[in-house]
Amino acid sequence: MNKFTVAIIAVILAAFGGLVGYSFYNKNQNKEADLSNINTGAIIEAMDENGNIADHVRGNASSKVVVVEYADYQCLGCASMTPHLDKIYEEYKDDVAFVFRNFPLKSHQNARAASAAAEAAAKQGYFWEMYDTIYSNRSSWIEQTGEARTNTFAELFAGVAKDGDIDQFRSDLSDENILKKIDFDYKLGLNEDNVTATPALYVNGVALDVASVETFDDVEDLLRKEIDKKLAEDTVDTSSADVEADKKTVEE
Repeated sequence: MNKFTVAIIAVILAAFGGLVGYSFYNKNQNKEADLSNINTGAIIEAMDENGNIADHVRGNASSKVVVVEYADYQCLGCASMTPHLDKIYEEYKDDVAFVFRNFPLKSHQNARAASAAAEAAAKQGYFWEMYDTIYSNRSSWIEQTGEARTNTFAELFAGVAKDGDIDQFRSDLSDENILKKIDFDYKLGLNEDNVTATPALYVNGVALDVASVETFDDVEDLLRKEIDKKLAEDTVDTSSADVEADKKTVEE
């Protein structure tokens, strides 16, 4: 277990008095879909496999540098990482493409529902606003179930989408294409990018090496260094035609 993992667990322990929401996965799960022809380091367009829902991107979508985050909305480490990623985004938004992909941990009962809420908001053009408010209001929904949980997500959506259609949002929470998108992201991370825990960060398809870092500020510095290195390179292939052959797994 690396130092960054220890840092995340320490945050969780402090918040929950010993309840650790950190999960690893059996990589033999969900092998039925062959996604090996997809370049996970590139921005993935809408297609049948992802329910015709493309990657969610902010920043410069034409950049040669693509930063991908696989995350779980219920994960405290992911929530704690968000302001740091927002800071990096503000620094590099003119030069780098930032992508979010769903990776709901099976140990988190509401992670998948939260992903559906963000995807439902995205259908009305409010993905990143919902992304932020789901994390910042995490304590309001993580213990809820059923209609109470749906009502909370609807209230959060109403707060960020002044012109949003609440009834449509509620209906979209169970949309088959949204559920397909969530499954696609998860399987892509699990089977192609070897994600074992969240948050997981990749730069042009290569896992950020977090083995020696201790704090979220250290992750910022590590990410800046990798982004700067890639921006300085003459050419970087981020087309979706080929798959990066040398992908690194997230350090335990």
